[in-house]
Amino acid sequence: MRKRLWQILGPVVCAALLVVPVLALTPTSIQHKLKTEKSDAVSLSKQVFKSKLKKERALTDNKQNFVPFFGSSEWSRMDAFHPSVLAEAYNRNYTPFLLGQKGAASMTHFFSMNQVSSAMQNKKAIYFVSPQWFTKAGANKGAFQSYFSNGELVAFLKSATSSAYDRYAAKRLLKLYPQVPLKGMVKKIAKGQALSSLDKAQLSFQSSLIAKEDSLFDKFSVSLSYKSKIGNQAASLPKQFSYDSLMQLATAQGKKESSNNRFGIKNDFYSRRVASNLTKLADSQKQFNYLSSSEYSDLQLVLKEFAKNNTNVLFVIPPVNSKWASYTGLSQSMYRKAVAKIKYQLQSQGFTHIADLSEEGDKSYFMQDTIHLGWNGWLAMDKYVNPFLSNKQTTPTYTINDQFLDKTWAKYTGQPEAFTQK
Repeated sequence: MRKRLWQILGPVVCAALLVVPVLALTPTSIQHKLKTEKSDAVSLSKQVFKSKLKKERALTDNKQNFVPFFGSSEWSRMDAFHPSVLAEAYNRNYTPFLLGQKGAASMTHFFSMNQVSSAMQNKKAIYFVSPQWFTKAGANKGAFQSYFSNGELVAFLKSATSSAYDRYAAKRLLKLYPQVPLKGMVKKIAKGQALSSLDKAQLSFQSSLIAKEDSLFDKFSVSLSYKSKIGNQAASLPKQFSYDSLMQLATAQGKKESSNNRFGIKNDFYSRRVASNLTKLADSQKQFNYLSSSEYSDLQLVLKEFAKNNTNVLFVIPPVNSKWASYTGLSQSMYRKAVAKIKYQLQSQGFTHIADLSEEGDKSYFMQDTIHLGWNGWLAMDKYVNPFLSNKQTTPTYTINDQFLDKTWAKYTGQPEAFTQK
């Protein structure tokens, strides 16, 4: 029996004896490495997204102005006019740090920014908020779980109070991740209960352990070359910055790269994702509705976090490809109402920097595919982003309205200005 137990537990014990000393000797202090930080900024990997060290290291580097760009799958559309390429090509005083991939939405970003709250204080940020996040079901469970980390969980639990926002965040976490680790503690926060001394001691220990693991794994992480991903494309742009010359180049490139379809969609995307299903997709979005969704409450959680950290934010609202919307039956009237609702939630609380591109979906080579910006779309976005980040902005004054956290607002479909809590 002893021999059998040793065969089962022996490898675990030996591994622990090897790993524990290594972790104990691993330093957790931040050492800035510009080459690594720039690679992390465009990696778009889950490892970077989940790592407190990688995010904090870049956002606290006083020699390089890394700005968090929160979003989802649009950041992976890296053509020559992508925000990261433009910033590099024209030596701007900021470098986008891209956070988000397919399926990421407000709950994912809340826990990510909460983990590096101190690094967000009094900084600027770009937040890409797509009306298409605001489906009836809201955030996708699978996507949320794939981006969520133990480090984010522990950071949230350590900072959580009995506030309505923390209770909401805990309840949403339990719904999106029913088997979340430390579930008992999450339930306490959801109920507005205080964590015990033992809970806090466990969190402190886990926080220290996670920091050491983060630091250790960072030493062995391999990122794609910033030069090959961004630098080479930046070198292909005109040396002298001019929107007119860039738009001519973007139009020519967009025309060349979307030549096999009538929707202005990039050729390879159309061939891979659309062509074989084209008939089935006709009128497939007639019933889509973005006016009633828990995403509105999730967004409020993010706004509260921005306000807490006094983060000055530019929100980007994209359009949909108009030709594609017409083919699939997506209601443009409904889309406009959803945009109006989002903008009211932002503006009425002091978030007044908004790049509203929602009416631009009919412009040539504005969208790279059905829903993502590309070519001329990136340039239109840049006309908002560059001045906002390059120039000094007045300190924002936010007036957070807790009514927007309530499900009454999430389900509200009337005129935004007429909203009143019953």
